[in-house]
Amino acid sequence: MLKWQGFLVVGAVCLVIGFFFLPKVVVKNPSGKTVEQAVLEKDKTTSSKQHDPEITESDLKIFAYFKKEWQTASDVKTKLQWTDSLAKIYKKFNQWDSAAFYAEKVAQQYNEKLTWLKTAESYFEAFTFALDSSKIRQLGQKSLQAYEKVLSFEPENLLAQTKMGVLYKNLNPQAPMKGIQMVAAVVKKDPNNELALFYLGTFYAERGAFQEAIERFEKVVKLNPKNPDAWIYLAQCYEETQKPQKAKEALQKVLDLDIAPEIKQEIQKKIQTL
Repeated sequence: MLKWQGFLVVGAVCLVIGFFFLPKVVVKNPSGKTVEQAVLEKDKTTSSKQHDPEITESDLKIFAYFKKEWQTASDVKTKLQWTDSLAKIYKKFNQWDSAAFYAEKVAQQYNEKLTWLKTAESYFEAFTFALDSSKIRQLGQKSLQAYEKVLSFEPENLLAQTKMGVLYKNLNPQAPMKGIQMVAAVVKKDPNNELALFYLGTFYAERGAFQEAIERFEKVVKLNPKNPDAWIYLAQCYEETQKPQKAKEALQKVLDLDIAPEIKQEIQKKIQTL
């Protein structure tokens, strides 16, 4: 188990539920309602919590406009564009599953690889942000089903295979090998697949096989030096293997990237402790 605590997630890629050291920080809609319920009821309830998002009159008008355009769109390209617009509103209020719901509606209507991939990715994103265990399983299963649809159109889609492996591994913690093997199979097919290498590295690190994890993360940052998540994981693995200087160097690489100021502050604090 890794020792570090408190890092905020830098990128979406390492938000998968079940990863072993990154905390979840998700602020729910203060009203407890979905955005759509808030629109229908004109509910502008605010929370005493400072960082809870507030539904404004402008938000309501924009949402209503996007919803109308989504409903009247007559082709898949336009429908997907308005789906993305709706998703931005939903995500603002942390209603990730509602964003995925609209993507699924488009996929059911048009039944194309692109629409099912959009659905799968949307549910995967919702899955990573979910906190309730039943919601996690429900959204994970939705994502799995959508990725299976993608594979029915394109059996060798490596993105779908990778994400399905991650889902299998995290939805079945007592029997994770199927998922791990799926991701490993992607790396075998494509040794430079950045996403699969990254996830495989996290799997090794979670099991305490830090040297194997380091090998994967070092390859990821060689392929993409601007991947902050890989640098952070790599730094943690270096610390676990008694390589504090290498850990510092890896974290310094993160500081050189375009990341949020609060994350930079946390990383700077960590560097000082190494």
